[in-house]
Amino acid sequence: MLVPFAPGGPTDLIGRVLAQQLTDIWGKSVVVDNRAGAGGTIAVETAVKAAPDGYTLLFGSTSTFAVNPALYEKLPYDIARDLPVVGFVAYAPQLLVIRSGIPATSVGELVALAKKQPGKFTFASSGTGTTIHLAGELFKHAAGIDILHIPYKGGGQAVTALLSGEADMLFNNPGALLPHIQTGRLRALAVAGPMRSAFLPKLPTFAEAGLPQVESGSAFGVAVPRGTPAGIVKTIAAVLAGIAAKPDFRERLASLGTEPLFMDNTKSAAYVQRETVKWAQIVKAANIKAE
Repeated sequence: MLVPFAPGGPTDLIGRVLAQQLTDIWGKSVVVDNRAGAGGTIAVETAVKAAPDGYTLLFGSTSTFAVNPALYEKLPYDIARDLPVVGFVAYAPQLLVIRSGIPATSVGELVALAKKQPGKFTFASSGTGTTIHLAGELFKHAAGIDILHIPYKGGGQAVTALLSGEADMLFNNPGALLPHIQTGRLRALAVAGPMRSAFLPKLPTFAEAGLPQVESGSAFGVAVPRGTPAGIVKTIAAVLAGIAAKPDFRERLASLGTEPLFMDNTKSAAYVQRETVKWAQIVKAANIKAE
């Protein structure tokens, strides 16, 4: 199982949980192979060139399947054509948090503050072109506010920047933010998912806050090389659906701040297409260039 990011990140951690489940079910070791670099495109290209026999899987995220095609002008593959998603198994909506010193308790109050002081407030990210960055740009665009992007080297540094007062706000997955929200060092204002988060059920969605355009999160799933026999694809999809419903898998996801969500290949393809169009518009509007 190829993972397009370094060990320790959300995609890697969830991928390893899934790999263990597959190992237990199939009775054969599913080995996680981290191929980080170039925004995840190295692992994708490796998977695209692999034999379409069901023995090579790619475990990727929304960034892999939808953001990179929008971000990179010339990729050596067409991911929708060359690496179809068999199914997504998990989803982590992003939360908008602000440092505790900002006098806002809702999205509306934060937007009002930003409009009164254009260019003053900053939002941190884990790097230019990441989903965390693009979520901030989406919020900026939808709310019509002028906030400054500050990229850091990784999500951990971005969170630290808020805690230290270097930056004012941040979008990130619940797993990285919940401990700081619970201690009151960061204040959550809204969840950028289609529904409220199971981890913070009282937190409104952006749609409830009046900005339905702001929907951002990471779906995690398995893809296979084009040409993989339909019977094999069907078998893998059935196994993934079963795993997503298992209580122990759901508990492990919860410990990572992620929620179970199964989408079959038809729903996965529609999701990828929709996300690719959305992020392409934001990349163009914000003139974002891949580093």
